[in-house]
Amino acid sequence: MRVLRRRRLVVGILAAAVAAIIVAVTIPLVHLVSAWNAETRRASIDLADFDPGYLVADSDFYDGASMDAGEIQRFLEDKVRDCANDSCLSVLRADLAPRDAVVSQDTGETVCEAYEGGELSAAEIIDRIQRACGISAKVLLVTLQKEQSLISGRIARAPSADALGAAMGARCPDDAPCDPGRAGFAEQVAQGATDLKAYRASAFMRQPGTHYIAYSPDPACGGTEVEIRNHATAALYNYTPYQPNAAAIDARWGSGDACSSYGNRNFALYWKLWFA
Repeated sequence: MRVLRRRRLVVGILAAAVAAIIVAVTIPLVHLVSAWNAETRRASIDLADFDPGYLVADSDFYDGASMDAGEIQRFLEDKVRDCANDSCLSVLRADLAPRDAVVSQDTGETVCEAYEGGELSAAEIIDRIQRACGISAKVLLVTLQKEQSLISGRIARAPSADALGAAMGARCPDDAPCDPGRAGFAEQVAQGATDLKAYRASAFMRQPGTHYIAYSPDPACGGTEVEIRNHATAALYNYTPYQPNAAAIDARWGSGDACSSYGNRNFALYWKLWFA
């Protein structure tokens, strides 16, 4: 009986050891497979069908309930993955100041509804502002990525204070520092969403129609007349006033030439990768 018990004990120990090895191997393997799938998907994305006059549908852009806070949180966790500090958007908590409704003085239309403030997760901030301003959380997520790479990649895993301070590129001109009054993650999301909505609500800057859109800030690089066919596309060109040239489009995720700009190209790429 003692021998039998010892055999059972040895078998039990071996089974536990094998199970531990399986777990230890499987967890990293799951991450590797997921990362491989993400890279495979990324490599398959191109802009062969890129249309500079129609970057995203109005129904997608102005959908203020496109994702709830839980869905945004899961999206951030999936994209950020292995966070190296407490500033990753998957773990970040920040103070959102309460705000009264924003109403256009030019049209009388409400740009953003009032919202309550508080210490919130990044996902809760994005959700609260998308609902107040009627700008899709998906648009905000793509903008956070194309402006400061805060959703996926090396920077997303350890964002700096400067990156968070300019998270949406809101009130951050190409040739000057960002407005210090708009610095901070919550402030950036609020201002960025407000600006994106105000272009239509206030009939401000470019509206649908034919406009000259440059390829880059360098006037020598030229541009083309673009028939902008909806408000969402007009808003994106108001926010980032350049179109990608052929070199930028052909390069996909890489660099084009000296006249290439990447803001609206990257918006199109990440929208296609994550939400198309």
